Amino acid sequence: MNRLPFIPVGSGLNRRTLVYDKDVGRAAALAVSHPAAAGRVFNVTDGGSHTLNEIIESICAALGRKPPRLSLPVGPIRALIGLIEKGSHAIGLKPPVTKAIIDKYTEDIAVDGSLIQKELGFVPQYDLKVGWEETIRERNSFEFWVLGLGYGLKRL
Repeated sequence: MNRLPFIPVGSGLNRRTLVYDKDVGRAAALAVSHPAAAGRVFNVTDGGSHTLNEIIESICAALGRKPPRLSLPVGPIRALIGLIEKGSHAIGLKPPVTKAIIDKYTEDIAVDGSLIQKELGFVPQYDLKVGWEETIRERNSFEFWVLGLGYGLKRL
């Protein structure tokens, strides 16, 4: 989405829960040290449930880009991908995209992360907007410092 055009598939109303990696580390450290966590399983989220459209808008904002204005319908794209899959398999190649990937991309999957907040007092530090801004900032810093150290490599 940084440089190439991105056109989402589906309505974008499917929901997801996300969590920033630093919040995962904080939650894990809390769970290891908290007696009430012993033998229990907790979902860790940023505290919200986001539509795919909201996630895409947040990524685009962090990149300084406008979000896509249109999307591709799931049914025809899934049918096209099915033909590509069959054709790829027929000539012995692994298809670049599968119907299973489209299904995963368009599924509605959100988990409740409130238990760790109630039971252990975990409070996420990163929301959707701040998490993506930091992700893009860190990615750009990595590209500059690691990939651009005088070796003539172009930014990804």
